[in-house]
Amino acid sequence: MHSLGAAEALRSATKLVRWLEDTSAYQALARGRTRRHGRLLLRDEVLFFDTEKHRPRVLHLRRRDLGLDVNVGARDWPGINAFFTALARGASKTELRALAPELTETLISAKWLERFEPPPPAVTPGVTFVGHNTALVCSKTTRVLVDPYFRPASMFDLPTYQPMQPRDLGPVDAVLITHSHGDHFHLGSLLQLDRETRIFVPPVERESLFSTDCARRLQQLGFTRVEALPWYGTRMVGDLKLQALPFYGEQPTSGEGVYPGLFNVGSTWAVRGPGVSCAFFADSGHDVRGSMREVCRAIDSVEILFCGVRGFRVKPIFFSFTTLDAFLVNVPSSELTQPQQLMADAAEALEYGKLLKARFVVPCADGGAPWYWREGMGPKYPGYPGTPVEGASTHDENDDADPYPERLGDVAKRGAPRALLLRPGEHWSGTVTRTAPFTWPGWTRSSHR
Repeated sequence: MHSLGAAEALRSATKLVRWLEDTSAYQALARGRTRRHGRLLLRDEVLFFDTEKHRPRVLHLRRRDLGLDVNVGARDWPGINAFFTALARGASKTELRALAPELTETLISAKWLERFEPPPPAVTPGVTFVGHNTALVCSKTTRVLVDPYFRPASMFDLPTYQPMQPRDLGPVDAVLITHSHGDHFHLGSLLQLDRETRIFVPPVERESLFSTDCARRLQQLGFTRVEALPWYGTRMVGDLKLQALPFYGEQPTSGEGVYPGLFNVGSTWAVRGPGVSCAFFADSGHDVRGSMREVCRAIDSVEILFCGVRGFRVKPIFFSFTTLDAFLVNVPSSELTQPQQLMADAAEALEYGKLLKARFVVPCADGGAPWYWREGMGPKYPGYPGTPVEGASTHDENDDADPYPERLGDVAKRGAPRALLLRPGEHWSGTVTRTAPFTWPGWTRSSHR
């Protein structure tokens, strides 16, 4: 496809996929020569995983631009989890050595351990936007974190504008996970939280190529209070009511796939309590099972909707150039060159907000700061140094996949809901507040047109 170019790849899409399926490597994964919707069928054990046979094996640590891999045995993960729980609380080196002696000495030798600083004072009721789809919802007594995805600082980041870390947020009472893609279900971020934190995850009945069994994987890592909450189920954590909602969208196509029942399974969420009410619709929209419009009509109103606005309009033959490359196996031959809209765009996000009687819609789930763009998420922010990973967008903006969050304001009309642009590091409690070193440096899209 690289050598053919986009136009010729589109014209040759069916032949290209047929060539792929005729390779010995692909046929080794297939059920023989059986086809459905023009596609060679893969064996069940390729599509659906044995969570006991395939377990986490490596702990990857990062400090700025340096990395360190540590092999971890299956029985050792709870101890590793306890190590990071103690580290987050400010344990001494002696306590850390008792939990994981080899890891402790490795970190000491690398000079990666820092003196513990107490967490900041609790913020006022409202929402702190950490970035991408990570947000901390706070009442006066309870703190719930959505899709924790913390990025390491870089030598390129401004001293006055740094990515937030768990220590910047303070203690967390519960965590909500929308779906199992790595920028929403990020084990490295979760391991920095107390292992006894309540974690609510989507109801994945069987781990697959598209959906990690979040509950089982977290249990394997030593977390003790994990629950897969069914859609429309509710739980109280302190004075906040959590409601799991359907996740429609971000599937290989908007219609039927090659494998009935093979979906990217997730949950959207509503969080309500004294002084705050929010819904989180990351990466959602509609698919063959339903639409988020139906969800909005079925639940009570909220004040703020956090929703993606990127649309992600892509022709499936080009999935191989995205992080959704595995989706290609579930696309019928007839759909390979038909544009798909995997997620809500700005207009739909505002429509969902109107149905929810929300005052504000916050654009999210597409980076939002330079440290995301350098890892391949969201549009480029001109004027910031650093080189993105291979495959990341080099455009200031891609209207079909990576629009700037300001686009929501361009589409919004007078009246409710209003577009509320929160920058990573900002807190909303009726007004926007900023604290150092998380102060957006004044970049505007119009200044780089």
